[in-house]
Amino acid sequence: MIDCDDLSGVTVSELVAAANWQQQYRLIIQWGKLIQPKPDIRLPANLIKGCELPVWLVHEQRGDQHYFAFDSDSSVMNGLVALLLVQLNGKTSAQIVAQPLVQSLRDLGFEKHLTPSRNNGFNRIIERALILVS
Repeated sequence: MIDCDDLSGVTVSELVAAANWQQQYRLIIQWGKLIQPKPDIRLPANLIKGCELPVWLVHEQRGDQHYFAFDSDSSVMNGLVALLLVQLNGKTSAQIVAQPLVQSLRDLGFEKHLTPSRNNGFNRIIERALILVS
């Protein structure tokens, strides 16, 4: 059984309510601290290609629900993925596919504030997660 982080304090509404990008960025960094180191998942099979820094994602299906665990050395990437995982963990394939995940994350405006390499890496993580649930 994979070890999922407690991300109950991560909400899209809190990010949307932040007054500006600096406050959103601080919130993302804060959320990144919720992702605990997981040296046991740092295996070549779990490494996501296309990211500037190494990042690892694992997936487990329990019944019809999906769960993910993530690890990286980047607090920003950890925070972004925390936001992603609250929208994926505990959901069924149908629920995940039904939500406009990529568009809703784009609507938050990350693309205009994050570096191209960080945006690319985050997109690779989303793609990998969606492949794992299909």
